[in-house]
Amino acid sequence: MNISYPRLIVFDMDGTLIDSLPDLANSSRYLLKSYNLPEVGDEIVRPMLGDGINRLVQRLLEQFGKQSQDIDLKEATDRFIADYVPHSVDYSKPFEGAIECLKQLKADGWKIALCTNKITNAAIHILEKLHLDSYFDTVGGGDLFAACKPDPRHLEGIIKAIGTNAARTVMVGDHMNDIRVAENAHAAGSIFAAWGYCPAEIGKYASKIAHSMKDVPALANQLIN
Repeated sequence: MNISYPRLIVFDMDGTLIDSLPDLANSSRYLLKSYNLPEVGDEIVRPMLGDGINRLVQRLLEQFGKQSQDIDLKEATDRFIADYVPHSVDYSKPFEGAIECLKQLKADGWKIALCTNKITNAAIHILEKLHLDSYFDTVGGGDLFAACKPDPRHLEGIIKAIGTNAARTVMVGDHMNDIRVAENAHAAGSIFAAWGYCPAEIGKYASKIAHSMKDVPALANQLIN
C-alpha cells in the first residue's frame, strides 16, 4: 500500500510570523522596573529573543551582574509571564503578507503548524487574538515536548501530530534554532525569514531565503513539489 503523506510547513513565531518585539520589550521593561533595575530599549531585547521566555529573562538579568545576582530566575520568569500574556498583542501584529501567505499555502494543500519556544498556551492566545488560529493545524510550544528547538524532538513531535514525515516537512524561521531544528530532524529543508530579528548572514545556512512572507509559498513548493 502506498501511503501519501501531506506536505507540512512549520513556522516560527517571533520574528517570523509576527512582529512581537514591542510587547516583549514592554514586558522586559516592566520586569526590570519591578526589581529596580534600569530599563532597556527594544534594540537590547531584540537579540535576546528566540530561545523562549526563560532564556530571555535570564539574559535580561545577567546583563546587570551583581545588581541582579540574588534574583530568583523562576520567580522572575513567572513575573514576566504574568505581565506578558495579557499584553502579548497590545502592539504585536502579523508581518506584512502573512495572511496572504497562509491563504496561499492552504490553497496549495499544505498542512501548517507553529513551532515556537514560547509556552503553548501563550502562542495559541496570540494566534487567536490576531485571527490567525484558523490557518494552523497544530501548535507546538516549547513546553509541549521533551525538548525545544533546536532539539529535533520539538519538530519531530509536531510532524508526528500532523501524521506526516520529515521528508515532507519545511521549516520557516529567522533564528539559527529554526535552521538547526530542520537539519537535526532531517526535514526536507528550511527557509530563512530575512525580515526577522536575526542577522542576515544566518540565511546562508538555510535551504532558501525569503525576503518577505509572500515569497514563502513558492519557495516551499520548490523544496517539496
